[in-house]
Amino acid sequence: MLKKVAHPEIIVAMAAAIWGLFWIPLRGFERQGLDPAWVILSQFIAPLVCMLPFALIRLRRKQHTGIEQYVSGLLVGGGVVMYCESLLLTDVVRALILFYTMPAWGTLVEVGLMGRQFTLWRGLALVLSLAGLLTILGLADSLFISMNIGDLLALLSGIVFTFGAMQVRQAHEPSVFEQVFAFFFFGSIVALSFSLLPIAALGRPPAVEQFITLIPWIMLMAIGILIPAMWGIYWGSRYVDPGRLGILLQLEAVVGISSAALLAGEPFGSQETIGAMFVIGAGLIEVLANKGNEIADVKRPIH
Repeated sequence: MLKKVAHPEIIVAMAAAIWGLFWIPLRGFERQGLDPAWVILSQFIAPLVCMLPFALIRLRRKQHTGIEQYVSGLLVGGGVVMYCESLLLTDVVRALILFYTMPAWGTLVEVGLMGRQFTLWRGLALVLSLAGLLTILGLADSLFISMNIGDLLALLSGIVFTFGAMQVRQAHEPSVFEQVFAFFFFGSIVALSFSLLPIAALGRPPAVEQFITLIPWIMLMAIGILIPAMWGIYWGSRYVDPGRLGILLQLEAVVGISSAALLAGEPFGSQETIGAMFVIGAGLIEVLANKGNEIADVKRPIH
């Protein structure tokens, strides 16, 4: 019985679904008075604080902690931070669709920088991703693209994350602890940088009393959701074949977009539906394009 519960496919699917619903607690903390940049900073700092004692123990034992992976850590952590910020600065569905245009950037990076062959499957994934991008930005209705700061962060997050995933793929595979700790460590650095930017939309530091009342909920998120979800994805990705892994991880996009359509109370019409279908289709086709472990690690998300 335990063996079935601990099956890696189930763990990965559950973790991906959790990340697809991550916008809900983020919006909840915002409704409690935290401004966007400080909501995201709290969600990275709290897991880091929880993991720090174990990192210090590893240092005493002369083991790696993950902070050695500063290039991939900053790129991946930065990409996810920008994505999370976008969930609070634009419509949830727009943020999700713009972030999940990653197959387009992954194809361009693989073919342009890594010398991969441009196949029919890759071309189709590229076309569908860009079609989803242009649909959600409204280019089909006019010659002008309408973007706010949240849209821009969502779009940039997918690009930055793609380059970070490329760095992860080229490095040796660290332990699960190193991967999770590096994600929250470098994500915290990027999130702190955002909180210090003089941009009104990102908000101001919360009052001390207000923040103290939210600490138990923030720590509960870290211990009960964020660390287990990240651990599950990294651990499970070691035991699931790349093609199946890519399909399972598409649950994040499916769950995120469908939950936002049902619960966010934001506009969700034909434009959003078509854009979502394009992007999800591109993700599934990318799995076919990457058969034979060609881009297995690019599909191994770090958020």
